[in-house]
Amino acid sequence: MAASLNRWIRKMNIQNRLVISFAILSLIPLFITGVFAYYTSSEAIKTKISTSSIQLMNQVSENIQNELVKLENDSVDIAFSDMIQAALTELDTMDEWKRNDTELKIQNTMAKRFSFIRSVSDILVYTRNKEKMIAYGDVSFKFNLTDDFSNRLFEQMDLNNGVPFWTIESIEDEQNARYSNYRVANYGKVGILLARSFKSFNGLPIGYIVMRIDEKHILKKFKNTNLGQGSDIFIINGDGTVISSQNPEIAAAKPYRDPSLIEELKLNKHNDTYSFNSTVSGKRNLIAYNYIPGADWYVVSIIPFAYLNAESVKTSIYIIFLGILCFLLALVLSYYVSKSISKPLKHLVNSMNNVKIGKLVTRIEDSSSDELGKAATNFNHMVAELKFLIDEVTKKEKLKRAAELKTLQAQINPHFLSNSLNTVRWLANMQKAESISSIMTSLIQLLHACMGKGSVLITIREEIEYVKDYLNIMAYRDYDKFRVHYELEEGILDCRILKFMLQPIVENCLLHGIEPMEGQGLIIIKGYRVGEELKISVTDNGIGMNDNTLNRLMRDASANNKYGLSGIGIRNVDERIKLYFGDKYGIAIQSIPHMYTTVEITLPALGEEDIGQYAEGAYSR
Repeated sequence: MAASLNRWIRKMNIQNRLVISFAILSLIPLFITGVFAYYTSSEAIKTKISTSSIQLMNQVSENIQNELVKLENDSVDIAFSDMIQAALTELDTMDEWKRNDTELKIQNTMAKRFSFIRSVSDILVYTRNKEKMIAYGDVSFKFNLTDDFSNRLFEQMDLNNGVPFWTIESIEDEQNARYSNYRVANYGKVGILLARSFKSFNGLPIGYIVMRIDEKHILKKFKNTNLGQGSDIFIINGDGTVISSQNPEIAAAKPYRDPSLIEELKLNKHNDTYSFNSTVSGKRNLIAYNYIPGADWYVVSIIPFAYLNAESVKTSIYIIFLGILCFLLALVLSYYVSKSISKPLKHLVNSMNNVKIGKLVTRIEDSSSDELGKAATNFNHMVAELKFLIDEVTKKEKLKRAAELKTLQAQINPHFLSNSLNTVRWLANMQKAESISSIMTSLIQLLHACMGKGSVLITIREEIEYVKDYLNIMAYRDYDKFRVHYELEEGILDCRILKFMLQPIVENCLLHGIEPMEGQGLIIIKGYRVGEELKISVTDNGIGMNDNTLNRLMRDASANNKYGLSGIGIRNVDERIKLYFGDKYGIAIQSIPHMYTTVEITLPALGEEDIGQYAEGAYSR
């Protein structure tokens, strides 16, 4: 069945197929959109508003918490001020005049601090015997709490043992009913209380402090925040009492009208869920909140589903209308669209066929910005990159062969010289000329290394032996001119590096660094492993180099020294390293004239099992 349908479709040209496909694919989305528009848009809007509400509640909570922390710090400053400490310590020994004078001084001090901070309306300080002093506030219309409220407050302060806690009081919790109208007008009907006990400097309990903050000050933090029609933002504590609210119907200092809300808030806080759906007062709502642990407050936003779903219905209508419009446009424009697709496709296929037979100069000229134009641009880029990679591989192979040729040209010519040197060494041994024998032995070892066949990668241990042979020869030539110190980690000696990689660098230290200096020089050869890389450094205390000399050294491919062993320059070594291992490896040189020169080589840490991937000098970018 599928094969028959496919054959029937393929009988039509691509333009007719596209016209029919446009018509069908316009109807199907229209139908699906009509069925699911309401649900998908509704969930999307709820998710976005939920995320936005959580972020907003976090910001409001952070602002409120910053204010609470500031007030808690103020309470600590007051409690441990010298004036309060002295007053509470000596209060029992004061006469009435002294007490009044002390209280007046405290009020003057607190007034300087809090007169411009309109949030704090009253500050009361109590002794351990519950004797009250008004530290700040209206002394004519005093702030007096009822005995029942005060006793509950003292009991909680004693339980908290110095830890501050936040509660709320209303005008019903105050004794001065005759002052109520004045205090409500000037200090608010509801006050938020910060209460704590505190100790003397000696660590003994000494008294209590109660700070009253106008609830309107907290309300200002979110009063003008609007989350949509019918939404509310309020603060509720862990006991279900409203602390502050935008909505006058949700009265502060009263239990919230739906007790189940606080239980749901606690459950979701336990599950680290900060938004959820809930039924409040018989209506479905999206609820987002944030918790303020220091005060045991929840900053809550409630958004009715009716508001959320109203937007979803509008969105669904718009989607259906646009779907119908797109269907009509598709029928009218399908012919032109199909033609604009089929023609560039044919051009693209023809160009691909040209590349297939090896014509890499093929290019599609298409400046349009649609998908086919982008495909043409990407095709051009792909062909250009393919040509570049082929040219790059060719270039790398040429460079590799040139580097190998330079290395071969730099070697000493072969077996005849080796046999002759062996004869000289034999005669030196016969005539007890040990110095000549030692030099011949080192020279023969270097000659064998130059003539050696096989892999260009050898162990660090072998390379160090070649360096020692070279230095042995130079030690006889430059008697007592230099010393050599080796600091090589034992674990790296069997790692593989390029043959004759260190010798040109050591030779450069001797010929250009140490020989021109006065006195004996020092060469330090270090080797260690850093992760998957090897670090090998050669340092000498010779005459050093300035920037011009250093740049010339890195430009010259050969050593340009008729007294050197191989004629291989430092740049040649750097090029060989990059050729075999990649551009991120190579040589770095540091030098200060008349002080020192350090040549540091960075290589991959290769064991015997890794030789295969570098055997031909290829590496992956």
